[in-house]
Amino acid sequence: MAEPRKPRRSLAAFLTGQTDDEIPEAAKPPPYQPSATDVPLIPDGAPRRLATRVVRPAAAAPRSAPPVAVGPDGREVPIIALPDYAAPPGVVVSAGYDEHGVEYVFEDDPGAIPLVDPRYDADDRNWVRYHTSWGGFLRIVGLVVFLFLVVVTIRNRAYDWIDDQVNAGGDLGDAVEFTVQPGSAVNDIATELADAGIINNATVFRYWLRCEGDITISGFLGCDTEVQFQAGDYDLFENMTFEQVVAALDKGPKEVIIQTVLIPEGLTVAQIVDRLLEENDLYDREQLLDALSDLDLTSHYLRESAAAFTPFEGLLFPARYDVPEQDLADERGIIARMSAEFDERFTRLLEESGGLPPMAEELGLDEYDIVIIASLIEEEAKLDEDRAKISRVIWNRLEQGWNLGIDASVCFGARISCTELTTADLENEGNPWNTRALPGLPPTPIAAPGEASLAAALNPEDGPWMYYVLADEDGRHTFAETEAEFSAAVQVCVEKDLGCG
Repeated sequence: MAEPRKPRRSLAAFLTGQTDDEIPEAAKPPPYQPSATDVPLIPDGAPRRLATRVVRPAAAAPRSAPPVAVGPDGREVPIIALPDYAAPPGVVVSAGYDEHGVEYVFEDDPGAIPLVDPRYDADDRNWVRYHTSWGGFLRIVGLVVFLFLVVVTIRNRAYDWIDDQVNAGGDLGDAVEFTVQPGSAVNDIATELADAGIINNATVFRYWLRCEGDITISGFLGCDTEVQFQAGDYDLFENMTFEQVVAALDKGPKEVIIQTVLIPEGLTVAQIVDRLLEENDLYDREQLLDALSDLDLTSHYLRESAAAFTPFEGLLFPARYDVPEQDLADERGIIARMSAEFDERFTRLLEESGGLPPMAEELGLDEYDIVIIASLIEEEAKLDEDRAKISRVIWNRLEQGWNLGIDASVCFGARISCTELTTADLENEGNPWNTRALPGLPPTPIAAPGEASLAAALNPEDGPWMYYVLADEDGRHTFAETEAEFSAAVQVCVEKDLGCG
Protein backbone atom coordinates (compact mmCIF):
# COMPACT_ATOMS: atom_id res chain seq x y z
CA MET A 1 0.00 0.00 0.00
CA ALA A 2 1.46 3.26 -1.07
CA GLU A 3 2.42 5.69 1.60
CA PRO A 4 0.33 8.79 1.64
CA ARG A 5 2.09 11.73 0.03
CA LYS A 6 3.25 14.38 2.43
CA PRO A 7 1.43 17.62 2.13
CA ARG A 8 3.38 20.18 0.07
CA ARG A 9 3.98 23.57 1.45
CA SER A 10 3.99 26.76 -0.49
CA LEU A 11 7.22 28.68 -1.06
CA ALA A 12 6.43 31.12 1.72
CA ALA A 13 5.71 28.23 4.08
CA PHE A 14 8.93 26.52 3.05
CA LEU A 15 10.98 29.63 3.77
CA THR A 16 9.43 30.25 7.16
CA GLY A 17 9.17 26.63 8.25
CA GLN A 18 5.37 26.88 8.65
CA THR A 19 2.47 25.29 6.87
CA ASP A 20 0.17 27.32 4.65
CA ASP A 21 -2.51 27.23 7.30
CA GLU A 22 -0.11 28.65 9.87
CA ILE A 23 1.05 31.65 7.79
CA PRO A 24 -1.07 34.77 8.14
CA GLU A 25 -2.41 36.12 4.90
CA ALA A 26 -0.62 39.44 5.47
CA ALA A 27 2.76 37.67 5.58
CA LYS A 28 2.29 35.84 2.29
CA PRO A 29 3.88 37.29 -0.90
CA PRO A 30 1.57 39.56 -2.86
CA PRO A 31 -0.16 37.97 -5.83
CA TYR A 32 1.29 38.54 -9.24
CA GLN A 33 -0.03 41.71 -10.84
CA PRO A 34 0.97 41.87 -14.48
CA SER A 35 1.82 45.21 -15.98
CA ALA A 36 -0.34 46.81 -18.61
CA THR A 37 1.92 45.41 -21.38
CA ASP A 38 2.64 42.19 -19.53
CA VAL A 39 6.39 43.05 -19.87
CA PRO A 40 8.68 42.53 -16.88
CA LEU A 41 9.58 45.77 -15.18
CA ILE A 42 13.37 46.16 -15.22
CA PRO A 43 14.88 49.09 -13.25
CA ASP A 44 16.78 51.60 -15.39
CA GLY A 45 20.53 51.27 -14.98
CA ALA A 46 20.34 48.96 -11.96
CA PRO A 47 24.00 47.99 -11.23
CA ARG A 48 23.37 44.44 -10.00
CA ARG A 49 23.45 40.80 -10.98
CA LEU A 50 20.07 39.23 -10.40
CA ALA A 51 19.95 35.86 -8.72
CA THR A 52 18.64 33.33 -11.22
CA ARG A 53 16.62 30.27 -10.25
CA VAL A 54 16.12 27.60 -12.88
CA VAL A 55 14.56 24.18 -12.80
CA ARG A 56 16.85 21.18 -12.37
CA PRO A 57 15.95 17.53 -11.74
CA ALA A 58 16.60 16.52 -8.19
CA ALA A 59 18.55 13.49 -9.40
CA ALA A 60 19.11 13.22 -13.11
CA ALA A 61 21.81 13.53 -15.73
CA PRO A 62 22.13 16.76 -17.73
CA ARG A 63 19.46 17.00 -20.39
CA SER A 64 19.32 18.48 -23.84
CA ALA A 65 15.80 19.90 -23.54
CA PRO A 66 14.31 22.04 -20.78
CA PRO A 67 12.21 20.06 -18.29
CA VAL A 68 8.49 20.28 -17.88
CA ALA A 69 7.35 20.66 -14.29
CA VAL A 70 3.95 19.14 -13.36
CA GLY A 71 2.04 20.12 -10.28
CA PRO A 72 0.09 17.78 -7.96
CA ASP A 73 -3.03 18.33 -9.99
CA GLY A 74 -1.29 17.10 -13.15
CA ARG A 75 -1.05 20.51 -14.76
CA GLU A 76 2.21 21.92 -16.01
CA VAL A 77 3.94 24.37 -13.73
CA PRO A 78 5.47 27.41 -15.50
CA ILE A 79 9.26 27.60 -15.20
CA ILE A 80 10.15 31.10 -14.16
CA ALA A 81 12.92 32.97 -12.31
CA LEU A 82 12.10 33.60 -8.71
CA PRO A 83 12.75 36.95 -7.00
CA ASP A 84 15.43 37.31 -4.34
CA TYR A 85 12.92 37.87 -1.56
CA ALA A 86 11.23 34.61 -2.45
CA ALA A 87 14.39 32.53 -3.00
CA PRO A 88 17.46 33.60 -1.05
CA PRO A 89 20.82 31.92 -1.85
CA GLY A 90 21.08 28.25 -1.07
CA VAL A 91 17.31 27.55 -0.99
CA VAL A 92 16.07 24.63 -3.04
CA VAL A 93 12.40 24.87 -3.95
CA SER A 94 10.35 22.03 -5.33
CA ALA A 95 8.79 22.71 -8.73
CA GLY A 96 6.68 19.57 -9.00
CA TYR A 97 6.83 16.13 -10.59
CA ASP A 98 6.74 14.96 -14.17
CA GLU A 99 4.83 11.97 -15.51
CA HIS A 100 7.63 9.65 -14.50
CA GLY A 101 7.56 10.77 -10.89
CA VAL A 102 10.81 12.79 -11.08
CA GLU A 103 10.70 15.77 -8.78
CA TYR A 104 12.12 19.04 -10.17
CA VAL A 105 13.46 21.80 -7.97
CA PHE A 106 14.48 25.44 -8.31
CA GLU A 107 18.16 26.05 -7.54
CA ASP A 108 20.95 28.59 -8.29
CA ASP A 109 22.76 28.38 -11.60
CA PRO A 110 25.51 31.04 -11.63
CA GLY A 111 26.23 30.37 -15.30
CA ALA A 112 22.65 30.80 -16.50
CA ILE A 113 21.45 33.84 -18.40
CA PRO A 114 19.94 36.18 -15.79
CA LEU A 115 16.16 36.39 -15.81
CA VAL A 116 13.95 38.96 -14.16
CA ASP A 117 10.96 38.16 -12.10
CA PRO A 118 7.96 39.64 -13.95
CA ARG A 119 6.53 40.59 -10.57
CA TYR A 120 9.51 42.91 -9.94
CA ASP A 121 8.55 46.50 -9.47
CA ALA A 122 11.10 49.33 -9.12
CA ASP A 123 8.95 50.79 -6.35
CA ASP A 124 8.74 47.53 -4.46
CA ARG A 125 10.75 48.03 -1.26
CA ASN A 126 10.69 44.28 -0.53
CA TRP A 127 13.32 43.74 -3.25
CA VAL A 128 16.66 42.68 -1.71
CA ARG A 129 19.92 43.14 -3.66
CA TYR A 130 21.88 39.92 -4.04
CA HIS A 131 25.60 39.85 -3.21
CA THR A 132 27.87 36.87 -3.59
CA SER A 133 29.81 36.18 -0.41
CA TRP A 134 33.19 35.70 -2.19
CA GLY A 135 33.08 38.42 -4.87
CA GLY A 136 34.76 41.28 -2.95
CA PHE A 137 37.45 39.10 -1.44
CA LEU A 138 38.39 37.61 -4.80
CA ARG A 139 38.65 41.07 -6.31
CA ILE A 140 41.01 42.17 -3.52
CA VAL A 141 43.13 39.05 -3.97
CA GLY A 142 43.29 39.69 -7.71
CA LEU A 143 44.34 43.29 -7.19
CA VAL A 144 47.07 42.28 -4.75
CA VAL A 145 48.40 39.66 -7.17
CA PHE A 146 48.36 42.20 -10.00
CA LEU A 147 50.24 44.80 -7.98
CA PHE A 148 52.77 42.19 -6.88
CA LEU A 149 53.43 41.22 -10.47
CA VAL A 150 53.83 44.88 -11.47
CA VAL A 151 56.33 45.53 -8.65
CA VAL A 152 58.32 42.40 -9.48
CA THR A 153 58.45 43.36 -13.14
CA ILE A 154 59.62 46.89 -12.40
CA ARG A 155 62.18 45.60 -9.91
CA ASN A 156 63.62 43.10 -12.37
CA ARG A 157 63.85 45.69 -15.12
CA ALA A 158 65.54 48.16 -12.74
CA TYR A 159 68.15 45.60 -11.74
CA ASP A 160 68.72 44.65 -15.37
CA TRP A 161 69.29 48.31 -16.24
CA ILE A 162 71.71 48.78 -13.33
CA ASP A 163 73.63 45.67 -14.42
CA ASP A 164 73.92 47.12 -17.93
CA GLN A 165 75.52 50.27 -16.47
CA VAL A 166 77.85 48.43 -14.10
CA ASN A 167 79.00 45.80 -16.59
CA ALA A 168 79.57 47.40 -19.96
CA GLY A 169 79.08 44.77 -22.61
CA GLY A 170 81.59 43.99 -25.30
CA ASP A 171 85.34 44.42 -25.63
CA LEU A 172 87.42 47.24 -24.19
CA GLY A 173 87.74 50.32 -26.35
CA ASP A 174 90.65 52.66 -27.03
CA ALA A 175 93.21 53.50 -24.38
CA VAL A 176 92.54 56.71 -22.44
CA GLU A 177 95.06 58.73 -20.45
CA PHE A 178 93.00 59.74 -17.43
CA THR A 179 94.15 62.24 -14.80
CA VAL A 180 92.80 62.55 -11.27
CA GLN A 181 93.40 66.14 -10.26
CA PRO A 182 94.58 66.88 -6.69
CA GLY A 183 91.62 67.43 -4.40
CA SER A 184 89.08 66.01 -6.88
CA ALA A 185 85.88 64.69 -5.30
CA VAL A 186 84.44 61.31 -6.28
CA ASN A 187 81.55 63.08 -8.03
CA ASP A 188 84.01 64.98 -10.23
CA ILE A 189 85.99 61.85 -11.01
CA ALA A 190 82.80 59.94 -11.92
CA THR A 191 81.68 62.72 -14.27
CA GLU A 192 85.08 62.86 -15.97
CA LEU A 193 85.15 59.06 -16.36
CA ALA A 194 81.75 59.15 -18.08
CA ASP A 195 82.75 62.09 -20.30
CA ALA A 196 85.84 60.17 -21.40
CA GLY A 197 83.71 57.13 -22.33
CA ILE A 198 85.40 54.93 -19.74
CA ILE A 199 82.13 54.16 -17.88
CA ASN A 200 78.50 54.30 -18.97
CA ASN A 201 76.82 56.22 -16.17
CA ALA A 202 78.40 58.61 -13.65
CA THR A 203 75.40 58.61 -11.28
CA VAL A 204 75.21 54.82 -11.00
CA PHE A 205 78.99 54.70 -10.54
CA ARG A 206 78.78 57.09 -7.58
CA TYR A 207 76.06 55.02 -5.88
CA TRP A 208 77.91 51.80 -6.73
CA LEU A 209 80.98 53.12 -4.91
CA ARG A 210 78.93 54.31 -1.92
CA CYS A 211 77.21 50.91 -1.69
CA GLU A 212 80.50 49.01 -2.06
CA GLY A 213 79.37 47.44 -5.32
CA ASP A 214 76.00 46.17 -4.05
CA ILE A 215 73.17 48.45 -5.14
CA THR A 216 69.70 47.47 -3.95
CA ILE A 217 66.54 49.42 -4.60
CA SER A 218 65.56 49.35 -0.95
CA GLY A 219 68.98 50.05 0.51
CA PHE A 220 70.94 52.36 -1.77
CA LEU A 221 69.73 55.49 0.02
CA GLY A 222 71.44 54.28 3.17
CA CYS A 223 74.84 53.68 1.52
CA ASP A 224 77.46 56.10 2.83
CA THR A 225 80.87 54.54 2.14
CA GLU A 226 83.50 57.20 1.44
CA VAL A 227 85.97 56.46 -1.37
CA GLN A 228 89.11 58.37 -2.36
CA PHE A 229 91.52 57.93 -5.25
CA GLN A 230 95.09 59.14 -5.43
CA ALA A 231 95.80 62.09 -7.71
CA GLY A 232 97.89 61.34 -10.77
CA ASP A 233 97.81 59.88 -14.26
CA TYR A 234 96.20 56.53 -15.09
CA ASP A 235 96.08 54.37 -18.21
CA LEU A 236 92.42 53.32 -18.63
CA PHE A 237 90.26 52.12 -21.52
CA GLU A 238 86.88 52.94 -22.96
CA ASN A 239 83.97 50.64 -22.09
CA MET A 240 85.41 49.35 -18.80
CA THR A 241 83.28 47.76 -16.08
CA PHE A 242 83.01 49.49 -12.72
CA GLU A 243 85.13 46.78 -11.09
CA GLN A 244 87.87 47.20 -13.69
CA VAL A 245 87.93 50.98 -13.22
CA VAL A 246 88.11 50.77 -9.42
CA ALA A 247 90.81 48.08 -9.58
CA ALA A 248 92.92 50.31 -11.84
CA LEU A 249 92.41 53.40 -9.67
CA ASP A 250 93.15 51.48 -6.46
CA LYS A 251 96.57 50.54 -7.82
CA GLY A 252 97.50 54.21 -7.80
CA PRO A 253 98.76 56.44 -10.61
CA LYS A 254 101.52 55.39 -12.90
CA GLU A 255 105.01 56.50 -11.95
CA VAL A 256 105.84 59.91 -13.37
CA ILE A 257 109.40 60.96 -14.05
CA ILE A 258 109.89 64.61 -13.15
CA GLN A 259 112.85 66.74 -14.14
CA THR A 260 113.47 70.05 -12.43
CA VAL A 261 114.40 73.10 -14.50
CA LEU A 262 115.78 76.01 -12.46
CA ILE A 263 115.74 79.51 -13.92
CA PRO A 264 117.40 82.06 -11.58
CA GLU A 265 116.50 85.76 -11.35
CA GLY A 266 118.28 88.37 -13.45
CA LEU A 267 118.73 86.39 -16.69
CA THR A 268 118.02 87.83 -20.11
CA VAL A 269 115.96 85.87 -22.63
CA ALA A 270 119.14 84.74 -24.41
CA GLN A 271 120.58 83.53 -21.11
CA ILE A 272 117.30 81.74 -20.27
CA VAL A 273 117.55 79.80 -23.55
CA ASP A 274 121.09 78.72 -22.69
CA ARG A 275 119.96 77.77 -19.20
CA LEU A 276 117.07 75.64 -20.48
CA LEU A 277 119.41 73.77 -22.80
CA GLU A 278 121.73 73.12 -19.87
CA GLU A 279 118.92 71.93 -17.61
CA ASN A 280 117.29 69.63 -20.16
CA ASP A 281 119.18 68.11 -23.07
CA LEU A 282 115.92 67.20 -24.83
CA TYR A 283 115.17 70.85 -25.58
CA ASP A 284 116.17 72.11 -29.01
CA ARG A 285 117.53 75.65 -29.48
CA GLU A 286 115.70 76.26 -32.74
CA GLN A 287 112.43 75.09 -31.24
CA LEU A 288 112.94 77.38 -28.24
CA LEU A 289 113.63 80.36 -30.51
CA ASP A 290 110.53 79.54 -32.58
CA ALA A 291 108.44 79.54 -29.39
CA LEU A 292 109.96 82.90 -28.38
CA SER A 293 108.82 84.40 -31.67
CA ASP A 294 105.17 83.44 -31.04
CA LEU A 295 103.40 86.48 -29.60
CA ASP A 296 100.46 84.29 -28.56
CA LEU A 297 102.64 82.95 -25.74
CA THR A 298 103.66 86.33 -24.33
CA SER A 299 102.45 88.00 -21.15
CA HIS A 300 99.37 90.16 -21.42
CA TYR A 301 101.42 92.91 -19.72
CA LEU A 302 103.54 93.29 -22.87
CA ARG A 303 103.37 96.78 -24.32
CA GLU A 304 102.58 96.77 -28.02
CA SER A 305 105.42 99.18 -28.83
CA ALA A 306 107.89 96.91 -27.03
CA ALA A 307 107.02 93.90 -29.16
CA ALA A 308 109.37 95.20 -31.86
CA PHE A 309 112.31 94.50 -29.56
CA THR A 310 112.44 91.28 -27.53
CA PRO A 311 108.80 90.65 -26.57
CA PHE A 312 109.58 88.10 -23.83
CA GLU A 313 112.31 90.13 -22.12
CA GLY A 314 111.59 90.44 -18.41
CA LEU A 315 108.26 88.60 -18.79
CA LEU A 316 109.44 85.01 -18.22
CA PHE A 317 109.24 84.38 -14.50
CA PRO A 318 112.40 82.96 -12.92
CA ALA A 319 111.56 79.94 -10.75
CA ARG A 320 111.95 76.19 -10.28
CA TYR A 321 109.80 74.26 -12.76
CA ASP A 322 108.96 70.56 -12.45
CA VAL A 323 108.66 69.14 -15.94
CA PRO A 324 107.01 65.70 -16.40
CA GLU A 325 108.67 63.18 -18.62
CA GLN A 326 106.13 63.58 -21.41
CA ASP A 327 106.81 67.34 -21.55
CA LEU A 328 110.59 67.22 -21.62
CA ALA A 329 110.63 67.81 -25.37
CA ASP A 330 107.91 70.48 -25.35
CA GLU A 331 109.68 73.81 -25.88
CA ARG A 332 106.48 75.77 -26.37
CA GLY A 333 105.11 74.27 -23.18
CA ILE A 334 107.93 75.54 -20.94
CA ILE A 335 107.87 79.02 -22.50
CA ALA A 336 104.10 79.21 -22.05
CA ARG A 337 104.42 78.07 -18.41
CA MET A 338 107.03 80.72 -17.60
CA SER A 339 104.96 83.44 -19.24
CA ALA A 340 101.79 82.37 -17.44
CA GLU A 341 103.66 82.16 -14.15
CA PHE A 342 104.82 85.75 -14.55
CA ASP A 343 101.29 86.97 -15.17
CA GLU A 344 99.98 85.13 -12.11
CA ARG A 345 102.71 86.41 -9.77
CA PHE A 346 102.67 90.01 -11.00
CA THR A 347 98.86 90.21 -10.92
CA ARG A 348 98.83 89.03 -7.33
CA LEU A 349 101.49 91.59 -6.34
CA LEU A 350 99.49 94.37 -7.97
CA GLU A 351 96.42 93.36 -5.99
CA GLU A 352 98.36 93.14 -2.73
CA SER A 353 99.89 96.60 -3.34
CA GLY A 354 96.57 98.18 -4.19
CA GLY A 355 97.66 98.95 -7.76
CA LEU A 356 100.43 101.21 -9.06
CA PRO A 357 102.28 103.67 -6.82
CA PRO A 358 100.82 107.21 -6.73
CA MET A 359 103.81 108.61 -8.64
CA ALA A 360 103.13 106.28 -11.56
CA GLU A 361 100.03 108.23 -12.59
CA GLU A 362 101.87 111.54 -12.21
CA LEU A 363 104.69 110.31 -14.45
CA GLY A 364 102.38 108.51 -16.91
CA LEU A 365 103.79 105.07 -16.17
CA ASP A 366 101.91 101.78 -16.54
CA GLU A 367 102.35 98.15 -15.42
CA TYR A 368 104.94 97.43 -18.12
CA ASP A 369 107.04 100.33 -16.81
CA ILE A 370 106.90 98.75 -13.35
CA VAL A 371 108.40 95.58 -14.85
CA ILE A 372 111.19 97.68 -16.40
CA ILE A 373 111.94 99.30 -13.02
CA ALA A 374 111.88 95.86 -11.37
CA SER A 375 114.41 94.55 -13.91
CA LEU A 376 116.73 97.48 -13.13
CA ILE A 377 116.41 96.74 -9.40
CA GLU A 378 117.12 93.06 -10.07
CA GLU A 379 120.39 93.90 -11.82
CA GLU A 380 121.52 96.52 -9.31
CA ALA A 381 120.54 95.02 -5.94
CA LYS A 382 122.54 92.20 -4.41
CA LEU A 383 120.69 92.04 -1.09
CA ASP A 384 116.96 92.10 -0.43
CA GLU A 385 117.38 94.84 2.15
CA ASP A 386 118.58 97.25 -0.56
CA ARG A 387 115.84 96.61 -3.16
CA ALA A 388 113.19 99.01 -1.84
CA LYS A 389 115.82 101.77 -1.37
CA ILE A 390 117.18 101.35 -4.91
CA SER A 391 113.56 101.49 -6.08
CA ARG A 392 113.18 104.82 -4.24
CA VAL A 393 116.31 106.23 -5.95
CA ILE A 394 114.91 105.28 -9.37
CA TRP A 395 111.48 106.80 -8.60
CA ASN A 396 113.10 109.99 -7.21
CA ARG A 397 115.26 110.42 -10.30
CA LEU A 398 112.28 109.88 -12.60
CA GLU A 399 110.30 112.42 -10.63
CA GLN A 400 113.17 114.95 -10.80
CA GLY A 401 113.75 114.26 -14.51
CA TRP A 402 117.31 112.97 -13.95
CA ASN A 403 118.98 110.37 -16.10
CA LEU A 404 118.94 107.07 -14.25
CA GLY A 405 122.63 106.40 -14.96
CA ILE A 406 122.37 102.61 -14.53
CA ASP A 407 125.31 100.92 -16.20
CA ALA A 408 123.58 97.53 -16.36
CA SER A 409 121.02 99.01 -18.74
CA VAL A 410 123.81 100.43 -20.94
CA CYS A 411 125.51 97.03 -21.09
CA PHE A 412 122.24 95.31 -22.01
CA GLY A 413 121.65 97.67 -24.95
CA ALA A 414 125.24 97.35 -26.11
CA ARG A 415 125.04 93.51 -25.84
CA ILE A 416 128.30 93.41 -23.92
CA SER A 417 129.45 92.51 -20.44
CA CYS A 418 129.80 95.44 -18.07
CA THR A 419 133.47 94.51 -17.67
CA GLU A 420 133.87 95.53 -21.32
CA LEU A 421 132.07 98.85 -20.97
CA THR A 422 133.90 101.81 -22.46
CA THR A 423 133.48 105.58 -22.33
CA ALA A 424 132.16 105.46 -25.89
CA ASP A 425 129.50 103.04 -24.82
CA LEU A 426 128.49 105.35 -22.00
CA GLU A 427 128.15 108.29 -24.40
CA ASN A 428 126.36 106.40 -27.20
CA GLU A 429 122.90 108.00 -27.53
CA GLY A 430 122.01 105.54 -30.29
CA ASN A 431 121.57 102.90 -27.64
CA PRO A 432 117.90 103.19 -26.44
CA TRP A 433 118.91 101.49 -23.16
CA ASN A 434 121.70 104.00 -22.43
CA THR A 435 120.34 105.51 -19.23
CA ARG A 436 123.60 107.44 -18.83
CA ALA A 437 122.90 109.52 -21.94
CA LEU A 438 119.09 109.37 -22.17
CA PRO A 439 116.46 110.37 -19.58
CA GLY A 440 113.59 108.17 -18.47
CA LEU A 441 113.19 104.42 -18.57
CA PRO A 442 114.65 102.12 -21.24
CA PRO A 443 112.14 100.71 -23.79
CA THR A 444 112.10 97.17 -22.32
CA PRO A 445 113.15 95.33 -19.19
CA ILE A 446 116.81 94.31 -19.15
CA ALA A 447 116.42 91.01 -17.24
CA ALA A 448 113.89 88.68 -15.63
CA PRO A 449 112.92 90.23 -12.27
CA GLY A 450 111.99 88.00 -9.37
CA GLU A 451 109.09 88.51 -7.01
CA ALA A 452 111.17 90.55 -4.53
CA SER A 453 112.20 93.08 -7.19
CA LEU A 454 108.65 93.37 -8.53
CA ALA A 455 107.39 94.03 -5.01
CA ALA A 456 110.13 96.65 -4.45
CA ALA A 457 109.21 98.45 -7.70
CA LEU A 458 105.60 98.67 -6.50
CA ASN A 459 106.49 99.63 -2.93
CA PRO A 460 109.59 101.88 -2.80
CA GLU A 461 110.89 102.74 0.66
CA ASP A 462 110.37 106.33 1.75
CA GLY A 463 113.56 108.42 1.53
CA PRO A 464 115.22 111.40 -0.17
CA TRP A 465 118.03 109.38 -1.76
CA MET A 466 119.23 110.27 -5.23
CA TYR A 467 122.37 108.06 -5.34
CA TYR A 468 123.57 104.62 -4.32
CA VAL A 469 127.10 103.23 -4.36
CA LEU A 470 128.44 99.74 -3.65
CA ALA A 471 129.76 99.70 -0.08
CA ASP A 472 131.24 96.22 0.48
CA GLU A 473 131.99 92.89 -1.10
CA ASP A 474 128.72 91.43 0.19
CA GLY A 475 126.78 93.74 -2.11
CA ARG A 476 125.53 96.34 0.34
CA HIS A 477 125.05 99.86 -0.93
CA THR A 478 125.48 103.31 0.52
CA PHE A 479 122.56 105.63 -0.21
CA ALA A 480 123.15 109.39 -0.53
CA GLU A 481 120.97 112.43 -0.94
CA THR A 482 123.59 115.00 -2.05
CA GLU A 483 126.38 114.89 -4.61
CA ALA A 484 128.95 115.41 -1.86
CA GLU A 485 127.67 112.33 0.00
CA PHE A 486 127.76 110.43 -3.27
CA SER A 487 131.40 111.45 -3.99
CA ALA A 488 132.46 110.33 -0.52
CA ALA A 489 130.76 106.96 -1.00
CA VAL A 490 132.44 106.51 -4.38
CA GLN A 491 135.85 107.18 -2.82
CA VAL A 492 135.21 104.41 -0.29
CA CYS A 493 134.19 102.06 -3.11
CA VAL A 494 137.40 102.85 -4.98
CA GLU A 495 139.54 102.31 -1.92
CA LYS A 496 137.93 98.90 -1.35
CA ASP A 497 138.47 98.04 -5.01
CA LEU A 498 134.82 97.22 -5.50
CA GLY A 499 134.75 98.29 -9.16
CA CYS A 500 133.87 101.96 -8.80
CA GLY A 501 136.99 103.30 -10.47
